Order: sequence, then C-alpha cells, then structure tokens
Amino acid sequence: MLYDEKEIEEIYQRNLDAAGRLLSTLQVADGRMPKVGGLSGWIYEQTIRYCLEKELLYRGLRIPIEEQVPISGRAKVDLLLDGKVAIEIKSLGSFGSDIEKFRKYIPLVLKKGWIYLYLTRRERHEPYRKAFEEMFSRRHAFFLDTEGEWARFVGTVLEYIGTDLQFENRT
Repeated sequence: MLYDEKEIEEIYQRNLDAAGRLLSTLQVADGRMPKVGGLSGWIYEQTIRYCLEKELLYRGLRIPIEEQVPISGRAKVDLLLDGKVAIEIKSLGSFGSDIEKFRKYIPLVLKKGWIYLYLTRRERHEPYRKAFEEMFSRRHAFFLDTEGEWARFVGTVLEYIGTDLQFENRT
C-alpha cells in the first residue's frame, strides 16, 4: 500500500488548511478564512480520489473515474470507477437522516448494475456505524478511523474492477 489511514488523514488536513488559506486570498474574501461546510467534504472526496488513483497507478491500472454521477433525480454518487463501482464518501461520518437517504439510494444504485461502497473518515456513533455495516454489508462499508480499512478498501476496489493483482503493504 502506498497509503494508510494516518497518511490519508494528514493529506486531508494539509490540503484543507491550504484550501482555506488560498480562498482567503481571493479579493472578495479580504483575508477572511472561509467557513464553508461543504469545503471539507469536497476536500475529503478529492483526497480519497487522489490516494485511490495513486494506488491503482502503482499497480499499473488507469481506470476512468467520474465524480458526482447521477443516480436518480438529484441523488448522486461521489465517485464511479470504471462505470461499475460507485463510492459514497463522507468526511464527518453519518447523520441520522443519512440512513434513510441511503436506504433509498441502494436499490437505485444496484438497479444500475453498480457495486455500491461506503467510505467514511470516521464514525463515532456506534449505532450509525452498525446501521451502515448492515445497510451496505460489512464487506462494502469502510471506516478510516480503524487501522487496516484503507488496505481492505483498495483490495475490494481491485476485486470489483476485475483485477486479481496481489498487493502488499509497503514499509
């Protein structure tokens, strides 16, 4: 593995800080740091995409990755890999309303013939964590506040994009 959970968190935090500093330099910001809720989510999605792309390239794989792909109506998946692996990415864990939202999304995604994976930076509320493990299945739910989850995530992606490449942790 090129990355682990700790390195991903460091990349995320470094880029979130950089984004805030850069946005504060806009003329209209007049030096004020942004207080935009969606910024952290977008930076986290980009962090996951970046790290996943690097992991795949490291294995000699270049696959198409689309962002914000429509499921139905206004519903979208964060990433779609190779037209078949849909990934939902959360930077702050879940909120109660997310459970019902994803219960509706899952059948729509599966109807498209996609594999649906859920990845979150952390989930501190145990009932929500269990709910997502049940909804997506433990096999398709990844919590990067747990050691080894990034390697499990990358391995699952490799399996579903149709490669049997073996990988090992790099030290």
